[in-house]
Order: sequence, then structure tokens, then C-alpha cells
Amino acid sequence: MAKRPTQLSHAAVVRALYQSMLGREPDSEGGQSKIDALIDGSLNLTEIIASILHSDEFAEVNGTGDTGARLTNDQTQFGEFEILLKLWINRFANHRIVVDVGARGKARSNSYDLMKSFGWRGYLFEANPRLIESIRSEFHGLDVQIIPCAVSDYTGEATFHLGVNDDVSSLNAEAAAGWGPLAGAVTVPVERLGNILRDYGVPQDFDLLSIDIEGEDVKVLNDVVVAFGYRPRWIIIEASYDFATTSLDDLPADDLVRQTYRIVGQTSANLILGLIEENPID
Repeated sequence: MAKRPTQLSHAAVVRALYQSMLGREPDSEGGQSKIDALIDGSLNLTEIIASILHSDEFAEVNGTGDTGARLTNDQTQFGEFEILLKLWINRFANHRIVVDVGARGKARSNSYDLMKSFGWRGYLFEANPRLIESIRSEFHGLDVQIIPCAVSDYTGEATFHLGVNDDVSSLNAEAAAGWGPLAGAVTVPVERLGNILRDYGVPQDFDLLSIDIEGEDVKVLNDVVVAFGYRPRWIIIEASYDFATTSLDDLPADDLVRQTYRIVGQTSANLILGLIEENPID
């Protein structure tokens, strides 16, 4: 006859769930209530897992925002699709490195999920000095290097114009003012992206470059590809202009950039570029 589960075995299951899903030991009250629910049959294991998945703590720990959703809203039994997705993405990554120029923070980040959910290393560039501490806090515990400087195609100092919100601040005064009255200005160091990546030993074929710097985007893309020879496998660049961009010929992109990359995806704000040699035109 099969043995009935004991409180000890229920406690071991609950402890394993807390460690794997929340990254901590169960608290005495919450953990014991789940053990008791398993013992008296008021909740089964599937329901216990679901309660943790939809908790505010799981959303915070796993960077899923205020919705409580998992990384993906898949319909598999216990999130098996999400596990496969992680395996697939990392299988086809050269180095698991993302470079995020104009990082701003976790919200609407093109780098956070890759670091949090897939274990990538991130190099985050942010010119706005008032955002640096919040970025450090939001990305705490991740494999991240935060570089507090503006990025352009020259090295020196420049005026950084603070826009009506943190999303639109820029070295380009006209671009920042296009969203509303400027909130001020600060003097910031300016570096060429290729110089910084070289100093940190970032390989030339790193996996993802994200550029969102309000009017300076294509200038930086040209510089890092042409002058420094970097060839990230994928590029996200804020140059879609509400889908008005239909090819790289619509942008002031260097000939070498247009010969090396093609548009493989697009949103209202961003283009997703892929290497032509890996994404040949049919």
C-alpha cells in the first residue's frame, strides 16, 4: 500500500518551491499555511504553484511587472514553454551579451529580460546622472556593467538636454525639445561606443545592440560598425518613425551598414536589424 505523504515531505516540497520560484526560504506563516493546505487537501500541488506564480512577490523577483504574468503567458502545464524558450535563445547566442545605449531603467528596457530571465551580461550606457542610482537599484544582482556617459561619434564633453520626461533627454536639443519644454541641462562626458566596448573586452560579434538616444541613434550605429568594425548579430534602433522607415535606404545609414544589415522586424518606434549573412534576402 502506498505511503501517505508526511508533513516532512510536504515541507520539503514547499521549501523547494520557495527556493526555485522566489529565491528564498519559506517564511514561517506563508510556508506553514501551504504545508497545512497540502495536508488537509484544501489545495493541491498545482494550485500551490499557481498561487506563487500569480503572487506580487513572484512578479517582483522575476521582473514581470505589475501584472503578475510570467515571462510568457504560455498555456503549458507548469511553464515548460518558457524553459524551452530560454534554452533556444541561449543556444543561438554567441556570447549572451547585450549592449544597451540609452538604458533609462527597467521599464521598457530592451536588456533587462535578457539579463534577468536568460542570464546574459549587460553593458548599460546612460547619460542622465539622475537615473544612475535607480538603474543600479533596479538591475541589482544581475550581471551588469553601468557606464554613466553619453554616447556619440566623438569623445569629450557636451550639454545633455533634459526632456519633459526621462525617455526623451538627449545630446540633441531639438530632439529633446520636440516632446515638450526642456527641464534643464547638464554637462556630461561623451564617449564613442567602440572605445568603451574595446576597453571592456566586448567581442566584436556580441549578440544584441540596443540604441535609443533621441536623434543620435544612426550616428552611433555608423560609428560602431564602420569605424570600429563591430558586428552585433541583432540591433534594435529607434528609427522606425511610426513605420515610415521601410528600408535602411530611408536613413542616413552608411553604405557599409546597409550592406551588412537588413530590417527583420519593426515596431512603431524601433527597427530590428539582423546580419544579412544570417538573414539572407529571399
